[in-house]
Amino acid sequence: MSCICLPGPWECEYSYGGEADLHRHYTRCTKNPGHKNFIPVDKFCIEDLPEDYRDKVVINYIRAVSDLTVRVKVEYVSDKRPETVPGIRKSYPGYSFRGQRRATVGTGGVFSIKFSNEEEGQTCKCKVCRISSTPETNFAIITIHTATHVVFDDLEGEHTTCHLFFDRGGTPDACSGVVALTGMSRVLNEVIKDICLIEYHTHNLDLAHRLEKTIMEIHELMLHSYNQTPNMTKLKHCRSIQDRQPLLFMVSHPHGCSKQVSLGRWTSADVSNRLILSFQYSTSTCPGSSGARICVFPELSTKGVNLSTYTLFLPSLRAHCGASFMQLGESFGRVYEGQYAFLYL
Repeated sequence: MSCICLPGPWECEYSYGGEADLHRHYTRCTKNPGHKNFIPVDKFCIEDLPEDYRDKVVINYIRAVSDLTVRVKVEYVSDKRPETVPGIRKSYPGYSFRGQRRATVGTGGVFSIKFSNEEEGQTCKCKVCRISSTPETNFAIITIHTATHVVFDDLEGEHTTCHLFFDRGGTPDACSGVVALTGMSRVLNEVIKDICLIEYHTHNLDLAHRLEKTIMEIHELMLHSYNQTPNMTKLKHCRSIQDRQPLLFMVSHPHGCSKQVSLGRWTSADVSNRLILSFQYSTSTCPGSSGARICVFPELSTKGVNLSTYTLFLPSLRAHCGASFMQLGESFGRVYEGQYAFLYL
């Protein structure tokens, strides 16, 4: 089972001038001048949440998602990028820049951790081990999830760096504790679904165990949130229509700068033909947010939408693609900061 994301205007950041150029994009941003609705992740606290969500489970969940969020920087544009989105008469990002060394910056997240099994004779496929006569047998595979329009194929993957723990400072080099993943082993992508998985083989088992622990923490927090649902009664009786909408958050790297949290509301949801769940949300996004996880909490039943078949996709609803999108040629009447659609297969 999987879901489909329908394409729309994308929100990567682009640069020819390195990290300094990215910082200039941030300070000169016209979409969100001043970025007042973005909160630096190292300063995010429980008081930043709406009153009904000020719960340790919520704040711990957001922090755990943040720990798995990565900055994705691609320094080459593949000559395999198509001119249009397959099946849709819509220009595909990057086509006019094929073969150029232009930086594309987006956001991604740790999707899974897998440890090697020496009994099965597995060997590491990192760049060093691929040319070694004695490749490492004790290793881990870190898989990063982002959008295909951010990292298109293996060629772009070879020029991709994923920065973990870029939580403060102007550049990754200026932030202590940042870990850079380079030398990917392969890229798995689906253009129509806009899904990309990048695999990195690593000998850094401490890092792999740290990330695995965070993934398990998120699963435990999800279960706790579903079982406890601490504030649902209050939400159902809020006077403000705005406050009745489920909280949605995103952790991203706007303009390729350090990690930021943005909060918003799931403003509308619609199930079409029992197959497509589409929604609009008010969470602030910027160029560089493409690929970031869209995360909500399980009180969506308060909207009167039966989401029982979609439970597996909440609270991490795929990756942010852009400010709006077209659904197979059909336009949405109202455009918020972002829109998304899922096809249950």
